[in-house]
Amino acid sequence: MPLPAPFVERLEQIVPAGRFDAVLASFEAPVSTGFRVNTLLVPEDETVEALRGESVPVEAVAGVPGAYAVPSEGRAALLASRPYAEGHVYVQNVSSQLPPHALAAREGDRVLDLCAAPGSKTGQLSALVGAEGEVTAVEKVRPRFYKLKANVYAQGATNVLPWMGNGAVYWRREPEAFDRVLVDAPCSTEGRFRTHDPETTAYWSPRKVKEMRSKQVKLLWAGIQALKPGGTLVYSTCTFSPEENEGVVAKALRTFGDAIEVVDAGLPTTGPVAAQAVPGLTEWRGRPFPEAAANTRRVLPNGLLEGFFVARIAKHASTVDQNGQNGHS
Repeated sequence: MPLPAPFVERLEQIVPAGRFDAVLASFEAPVSTGFRVNTLLVPEDETVEALRGESVPVEAVAGVPGAYAVPSEGRAALLASRPYAEGHVYVQNVSSQLPPHALAAREGDRVLDLCAAPGSKTGQLSALVGAEGEVTAVEKVRPRFYKLKANVYAQGATNVLPWMGNGAVYWRREPEAFDRVLVDAPCSTEGRFRTHDPETTAYWSPRKVKEMRSKQVKLLWAGIQALKPGGTLVYSTCTFSPEENEGVVAKALRTFGDAIEVVDAGLPTTGPVAAQAVPGLTEWRGRPFPEAAANTRRVLPNGLLEGFFVARIAKHASTVDQNGQNGHS
């Protein structure tokens, strides 16, 4: 199945000149299976040794701590292995593993995972903050919330507090209470399109992009309200669309002014991610974005990485007034 023509037309305007053909080819190329070791249950080196003992062709991904991959032909062996059966291996594309690392959560931090289901990044965050830390994981759709709970439990993430409700209003429960906030927002999922799987593109349309942007703006606004002054927020999507990426970040900058700053995205400076990460756009179809949008990063897909977008925001001052309301409306 061909990719939707309006998507391809837009993509050619988004991807840097000279890289479009390779990006387009990635949608039909065989893909590696990325994974991480669930260090909440077992040491990393022990699991990697066990996989290699079962002849699983495991390779570490340079620049991304704890990330591994097997080539497409090695996927079956990985999924048949003892470490996978015992929950010691968590299958997760390497691009999806980037936002928790960019967030740079430290042991003992309180972290808010605002769009947490199915819990992949929640488990990563749980390991990063350790037993003294805490991760509040929010999901509003009931079936997805129960999947999140089951996933967190299976990973042994005992420092995670699942909460079912609308992420756009959670900040009212705990305004400016978190050291780190992850807004891995629902999106049009363009980074996961596959030409051999019509389901991946079935619901895409320019209208869908606009609908998702409306939700994303509210979620990022809420994430900033939940973040302590001096804290860090990461906004990420698995889509290319500037409306859902730089456009959402630009809206936050217009709303909160000098209280927030878009800083370096915190992605690896070596290895395959560094080779595939390009600066965010500073304009889209004649509409300028703030210069700070160039600090965001779009990860271009290849046989290892899905398409992804990462922005890191530092909060310098309170955005909530003494009555618990938005101070920058």
